[in-house]
Amino acid sequence: MAEVEALVESLWELDDDQLAAQIGSRAQAIGDNVAFSGARGAFADPASLDSIEVDVATKAPIDPRLLDAGRRLFDRINPIAYELLCKPLGGEDPETQKILDEAISQNYTKAAGMLAPVLISGLGLAPTVATLLATLIIKKIANYAATGICETWQKNLPKPAS
Repeated sequence: MAEVEALVESLWELDDDQLAAQIGSRAQAIGDNVAFSGARGAFADPASLDSIEVDVATKAPIDPRLLDAGRRLFDRINPIAYELLCKPLGGEDPETQKILDEAISQNYTKAAGMLAPVLISGLGLAPTVATLLATLIIKKIANYAATGICETWQKNLPKPAS
């Protein structure tokens, strides 16, 4: 978890669009890696946390296709992550909400570091995608209050398409 927290600290400097583009980029790279599994060669595993290059992300222009893909993935995963953490087994869990509130009030990177493994184990996401998503989720809800995280998160979930 310390590795995730250190990475989140670096990722925190990226704006929401840069994070979303990175989510789209990692998801595409992982898909390409699966499709061409024999052609990995000298390239880093796109699912590995080591494959995220924050310096490149801050300087590279944002590809609109990757940005759109990252936003769509975020919009799809964000409500599921909310359900996993804030409504385990379909009900309110005040203890989990208290832990989340404390984690965010102490340290945003700790909160994202706590969320990433849940996304990995609960949703089967690759570590890179889970870490990027956790950072963007916490960054979006951290802009509001440091208490009542699940309430704040619920208010900021994407509205279902009608």
